[in-house]
Amino acid sequence: MERFIAIPELRYTVFTFLESPDLLNCAQVCRSWKDDALSVRWRFCCVEMRELMGQLAWVYEVGEDLDGDYSFYNKLEASVEDFDKGDWHAFLKLTAKIHILSMPSQPFHPDSVELVKELVATYGGPLFPNLRRLEILTSAKSSPMVSLGLVTGLTSVLMYGLDAYGDDDGFEEIFSQVAESCPGIRDLRIVTECARSGPIFSVFPKLRSLSYGMGMLFAESWSSLARCTNLAELGIWSVSLEEGAENSLPEGLEFGSLKELRIRKMDDEAALVLLDGTRMPLLQSLLLEKVELTEEEEKDLSDRLKARCPDLKHIDFV
Repeated sequence: MERFIAIPELRYTVFTFLESPDLLNCAQVCRSWKDDALSVRWRFCCVEMRELMGQLAWVYEVGEDLDGDYSFYNKLEASVEDFDKGDWHAFLKLTAKIHILSMPSQPFHPDSVELVKELVATYGGPLFPNLRRLEILTSAKSSPMVSLGLVTGLTSVLMYGLDAYGDDDGFEEIFSQVAESCPGIRDLRIVTECARSGPIFSVFPKLRSLSYGMGMLFAESWSSLARCTNLAELGIWSVSLEEGAENSLPEGLEFGSLKELRIRKMDDEAALVLLDGTRMPLLQSLLLEKVELTEEEEKDLSDRLKARCPDLKHIDFV
């Protein structure tokens, strides 16, 4: 085993199967293990923004009243004059290793965000050139910080725990930022109680997988998915459908590429409105979980769907 793990290429491969805490333990063994373990961790594990910024400068917590609202922020204890080109390029080299980045629930102070932007303007970039997934676990106050992680190569975004937004405007601000900066998103996960106007998902034309929970679902939101011509996997849960949606869905609505659909914790009438009002010719799998249908309604729905979806192989009522 010792000889095996001493081979750098094999050791690196083994490390890719470990979780972040295990990699940190491996980094304590020796210098060669440290280099490989940290390299794997930066590349394959989710890196939290505060930890990353801690590689640039000391990060401390500060409470301030900004715009009439007292909140706590992360803040960098540094100024542009504290860095030279070599310091900044070393940090850029580190950000280039990161593929998955998480924005913390406690936002960075606007001054710290401006500091990073000023360093980019002074010494160059780009930040996170290889970033593929961004996890936004935060509030509207973090809108400036989120912009740092919106890079053109981003393909996956998670917006979670956005109850802290408190209003629809905050969610719309972040959602619009992501849509404008990263049109190539293919995987989107949204969990929020604040999307009360219903997102328009077609702003992501390359979308292949969508999970949407806790928010509002308007006829326009559902209809916009028909314009996501690559959408193959869709999950909705604990969402509320606007009143009168059955009269608002366009005639002939079709999700032409959808193969897997999961509906959880939804009013039975709302679920039937969506299923009966939408053609899904390539649908292969349907899950209805905690959708209260009688046995007769389940049988009738199964018969209708099998007649309309020739590829449908699995219908599960849980």
